[in-house]
Amino acid sequence: MNSFIDFHTHHPSREGEVVILNGTDTWGAHPWNPVFPPIEHLSKALAIGECGLDRLCDTPYETQLEAFRRQIRLSEQYGKPLILHCVKALDDVLRLQLEERAIQPWIFHAFRGKPQQIRQLLKRGMYVSFGFRHNTESIQSCPIERMLVESDEDPRPIRLLYEKIASLRQMDIEELAREMACRYKELFHPR
Repeated sequence: MNSFIDFHTHHPSREGEVVILNGTDTWGAHPWNPVFPPIEHLSKALAIGECGLDRLCDTPYETQLEAFRRQIRLSEQYGKPLILHCVKALDDVLRLQLEERAIQPWIFHAFRGKPQQIRQLLKRGMYVSFGFRHNTESIQSCPIERMLVESDEDPRPIRLLYEKIASLRQMDIEELAREMACRYKELFHPR
């Protein structure tokens, strides 16, 4: 049996889990509080983020845009995937991806939107990460080769979400775990 990979979490791993722990395995400044950690920590990080744009938070939008642009550039410079936080700002995110000529993988984390939005993200080569709060139709319509699974801030074991997604997609949980292991290798090139 493969481990259950949690692509974005705020909780340490449990037995049988491999996690991308926010702030430990990642480096970045969240739109809610765009304060950058020490740059020397970046070289050890697996990904940049969680970063992006959020029109519903108190941080001035111009401050968010500046911080996001910096992180896009660092993602490109260091060759690391970008974990994307996006609330009511999809058009701006897609515009910035083009403006910055970003080629590193972008992971749209905690996706709750509809299948139409997934199509927009897929056209741009993005990965879509689903958590415990999700749109069932979107999970069913997302190509497995662009899907990720995450717990984010939810304290439940990631295995429960794997069970739910496997059931929704009418696939075996071991097959889903194998697919997620492939995504992990593709995105993070672990040593």
